[in-house]
Amino acid sequence: MHTLARPVIRAGLYLLCAGAWLLAWGTGPLSTFGLILLTTLLIFFLERRHRLGRERLRQGLRRTNLQLEQAQRDAILGNWEYDRGFSWSPGAQRILGCTAEDNVDGLLNRVHPADRSGVQRALESLILHGVALTVNARLNLPSDQQPIWLALRGEAQPDGRAFGTVQDISTQKRDEEALRASELRFRQLFEQTPRIAVQGYDRQRRVIYWNRASEQLYGYTMDQAMGRYLEELIIPPAMRDQVITDINNWLIGGTAIPASELTLQRRDGSPVTVFSSHLLLRNLHNQLELYCVDIDFSALKSARDALRQSENRYRALLESIGRRAPEGQSSRGEQG
Repeated sequence: MHTLARPVIRAGLYLLCAGAWLLAWGTGPLSTFGLILLTTLLIFFLERRHRLGRERLRQGLRRTNLQLEQAQRDAILGNWEYDRGFSWSPGAQRILGCTAEDNVDGLLNRVHPADRSGVQRALESLILHGVALTVNARLNLPSDQQPIWLALRGEAQPDGRAFGTVQDISTQKRDEEALRASELRFRQLFEQTPRIAVQGYDRQRRVIYWNRASEQLYGYTMDQAMGRYLEELIIPPAMRDQVITDINNWLIGGTAIPASELTLQRRDGSPVTVFSSHLLLRNLHNQLELYCVDIDFSALKSARDALRQSENRYRALLESIGRRAPEGQSSRGEQG
């Protein structure tokens, strides 16, 4: 109906103008000539207006396409369409190094042999069963070149075609690998440090990391600790509510928990004094994780307690001697 609306409006406008002209000027030769001239001018005006509208539309589409191409270049992204073969956008051609038209075998040949079977299964699921395409793979490049990782995404259509995108995610992959290597070094470092107990917790305070020194300090094996809440493992009951409040406040941007000496508890319920430091880190999925680094201060606390007791005994002895000395001096004075 929309396709007929514009011609109907134009025809109605013409009939209205022609009727008004005939009513005003009659049907004489001059009037007929004037009507023809009016018709010509009206057609010229409407056609020019239509052409200007189409030109503005073309310019708008051209600007949109340029902006889209720029955005795709910045994101290293391209589009594709499948209809018994692939049609690649300019951005996709730059990423894949292919021509505008290609088939499934051509795409698979560009994929690294180790990833080829996974891509093939994902494409078959998309084309034959309409399953959304979500697969990452490397381009098949010489071994001396840095790998280029691709993310292929797509959706099937009811008519058998499919549309999707291909994106170069090499930078993201390299960042993930660097973060994974850093995390591995971090874990190896604390696994090989026997007297520093390190525990990791997720946003819900559940254990995600528990090194060997933590096993020795708190009495829980890694298997016994993993997935359990911090407060039910090593926090004395009287401290639990405050610890939960402090952690939750820190996770939402509040004050960081300061390093301090704490008395926590072992698996058997006995107290253990530690110097505890805390830090927040982000994992591969950009999620916050809390890590606690605890140093056993039990021996130091025992030594300090023993020293305090010794000082108290020494002070009491001096006070006792001080009280007795005047009595001894008085007795000697009387004998003289």
